[in-house]
Amino acid sequence: MTETPTRQLVVRRAGVDDLSHVWRIEHASFSAPWSRSLLASELARPGAWYLAATLGDQLVGYVGLWHFVDEGHICTLAVDPDWRGHGIGEVLMVCALHQAARLGAESVMLEYRVSNHQAARLYEKLGFEVVGQRPRYYHDTGEDAILATRYGLQDKGAAGALADERERWEQERELELVIEL
Repeated sequence: MTETPTRQLVVRRAGVDDLSHVWRIEHASFSAPWSRSLLASELARPGAWYLAATLGDQLVGYVGLWHFVDEGHICTLAVDPDWRGHGIGEVLMVCALHQAARLGAESVMLEYRVSNHQAARLYEKLGFEVVGQRPRYYHDTGEDAILATRYGLQDKGAAGALADERERWEQERELELVIEL
C-alpha cells in the first residue's frame, strides 16, 4: 500500500529573495499597495520579521512584524487570493505572535479597516482587543482604522496556548505545519 505524501505548509522567515512573490500578493490584496522598493527595504530591515507561508515552492502568504523592545506591531498580512479561506492568514498570525513572544514582546498591536469584518473576526479569535480608532487613517479611501492589541504574550501559559493554536490549525486542515524560524 502506498502512502499519500503529507502536505506541508512551511512558515519561514521571508527575505529579499521572496520580493517578487510578496509584491505580487501585495498588489492582489490591497487597494493602496506598498511599492516594490518599500517592500524590498522592509524585507531587509533588521528590526522587521517577515514570515512567509509556502506550499511546495509557492509562496501563498506573508505577515510583517516589527519588534520594539517589549512590543510588536503587525504591519501587514496578506494571502494569495487563490488561497484565502484556508486558514493561511490565521496560522501566519499565530506564528507572528509566537515570534513576537520569543523576541520578548509583552503585546502586539495592529490596525485594520473598519470595513474589514473578516480581519476583525480573525483578530478577535486570536485574542486581540479593540483599543481605539484612527480617523481617516487610510489615505486611499479616507476610511478609519481600528486599533487592536493582543496582551499577555509573556504571561505564564501563553507559549502553550500558541502551541495549542498551531496544533488545532494542523488538525483542522489535515496539513503538516513546519515552522522554520
